[in-house]
Amino acid sequence: MTIDIPVFGSTDGLLMALFRDFFAGQQIQIGTLYTEGMNTPALIASRERRSGNGEGRAGDDRFLEPVVISVNTLTSGLEAMRDGADLQEMCRVALRQAQLTQKVFPGLGHISVIENSTAPSRVSDWATSTGVVQYATLPKGVVRFESVYRLLIRPPALGSVNNRFRPLH
Repeated sequence: MTIDIPVFGSTDGLLMALFRDFFAGQQIQIGTLYTEGMNTPALIASRERRSGNGEGRAGDDRFLEPVVISVNTLTSGLEAMRDGADLQEMCRVALRQAQLTQKVFPGLGHISVIENSTAPSRVSDWATSTGVVQYATLPKGVVRFESVYRLLIRPPALGSVNNRFRPLH
């Protein structure tokens, strides 16, 4: 007997779809990793694994997935500090708007609950960067702001996730 269990989409894919939709038409580079020569302003968002900053519990994990994400913004120029703070604020608005309207991203799901774990602030590139994204070599004059959020994500419609490892039966 096979039981239909929801399959969650990619958290990074959900973040990219959400931010690209919200910032459509603006010249903001959006991705999951910093790349050499990346233009600013840039927004880098991805699922994180951070010690001491647990994802929390979702109750029934078949229908809610707890995740921790980081949102990094890179800005430069004379107003880099203000631009970084402003871009972080609009990232918060984008996340909250998607959560409040329960905006569904096909094959990816939607945000059910959001809570801010770490408010946006300027961070020292060499001191706080963790995981696969390292910022030790940011170009001179680029300012990085970071915020961390805890989310509970609902899966997309049953069977709509394109997961190549899903059994065909």
